[in-house]
Amino acid sequence: MKNLFNKIMELVNNIFGVINNVFKIFKSKRALMTTIITMAWFIFGIKGINNGIDMAGFAAYFAALSPFVIGYIYGETKRPSGCEKCE
Repeated sequence: MKNLFNKIMELVNNIFGVINNVFKIFKSKRALMTTIITMAWFIFGIKGINNGIDMAGFAAYFAALSPFVIGYIYGETKRPSGCEKCE
């Protein structure tokens, strides 16, 4: 089980590495994550509309994820990760 978890984490790290290489124009993780989340939500939205998903449930899904994204962006704004002098 632990080996499977390590492989999954390695895959996630590789995916983030590829995304980071594609989006090297961004100088902050905050901008990168905002762009990735926006693109993912746009793709999921188009796919949901094309498949005839119930829009009320779909809106609840996006509303449920928003606080986590907003919290991450706010946290990176107040104290960026990797900032040794930030307090």
